[in-house]
Amino acid sequence: MIDIHTLLFASVTARTGFILIFLIASFRSEARLAFRFWSASILGSAVGVMLIYSDPNYPYFLAARGMLIYAIIGISLSCIWAGGRVFSGGRVNKAVFAVMGLTPGLVYGGARFLGLVPDIVVMLTIVTLVASTAIAARAFLARKRAGYLPSQLLVSVALSTYSLALTASLVMIAFRLLTPGGVPDLQAADISLALFIDQLTSVLIYVGLVSMSLEDVQARMKELATTDPLTGLANRRGVQEQTSALIAACNRAKRPLSVLIADLDHFKSINDHYGHDCGDMVLREFARRMSCLCRRGQDVTGRWGGEEFLVVLSDMTPAEAVCFAEQLLKRISEELFDIGKQKIAVTVSIGVAGFCSGVTPLAVAVTAADEALYEAKRNGRNCVNCVVPGTTPPQAHVALAVESQGPVC
Repeated sequence: MIDIHTLLFASVTARTGFILIFLIASFRSEARLAFRFWSASILGSAVGVMLIYSDPNYPYFLAARGMLIYAIIGISLSCIWAGGRVFSGGRVNKAVFAVMGLTPGLVYGGARFLGLVPDIVVMLTIVTLVASTAIAARAFLARKRAGYLPSQLLVSVALSTYSLALTASLVMIAFRLLTPGGVPDLQAADISLALFIDQLTSVLIYVGLVSMSLEDVQARMKELATTDPLTGLANRRGVQEQTSALIAACNRAKRPLSVLIADLDHFKSINDHYGHDCGDMVLREFARRMSCLCRRGQDVTGRWGGEEFLVVLSDMTPAEAVCFAEQLLKRISEELFDIGKQKIAVTVSIGVAGFCSGVTPLAVAVTAADEALYEAKRNGRNCVNCVVPGTTPPQAHVALAVESQGPVC
């Protein structure tokens, strides 16, 4: 078996390598503050490991030395927790940080000064470390944007495993106290095993933290490529990516599908008269009102280009989609848009198209909805017009030019 000194050297060396990587990331990565916390955590754990496993009295340290060791380990866990909070967009509560960091050392030192049995002292300290480790693991279960990053789960699992290992030590000590002589004292092999588990879980945690940063950058790049920065809706590429899965699912289930294109009336006049900043405010507010009507997880919404917006409605026939479009029409026209210094009236024209027989490609349905939209514009704007792809011209344009005062549904 590998001796303790070799394992200790390997553990400290590995941590040193990660410290260098994390220090670089703390200046160049977007998650700078998180990496600064994590760099401090690795440094603390390296020092703590050296002090723990190089002490001949392990795990029954002298009061002052044990207090120092467990304070270092506690602060290391606090830094991991704080980095996880910052990475997920949360705040670092200074009181929680201080309690997590100082409690293990204070418990050990206080219990030793009170003259408690060494095993009891160690058990009480381990309880605080288990609690701190569990809190740190929970910080990595906070959702990042739409969901979890895989590496977040890796870090959380590694921390949870470390917590379970500490709990196992707690159980063994308790068993020793209850059955004197039933469990032998610590041997070199036991210390080596503890050091090996510490090294394994630490490497998993540090690799997971680096992976989190890389996965987050990739997710940001994908989000930028598929999201309209002004409204926060999907852009044309994002709509196409999201809709492909929706169309496939509806085709398999033979469920209806409809698409609508909404175009703000006289939007150029708004820009010319009030300025582009006010025009942007109108676009954002329109996107908000439209999103409020849509069903999250069922419909796809996006900014198709300029002042045009597109919605793909699952489980809706063209007639049902017209009802939806009419509700949107009323929501836009009946409430003035606040552009800062004043409020203005805004109207919208909407073209609706159904997916013929459930097999119409998105491009065909969008073209049909676009034709219906132009028909709505010709009909005087502020109305809804519907067309079904694949029908002959006389049947195509259904008489659904709806004024905002006369609901269809």
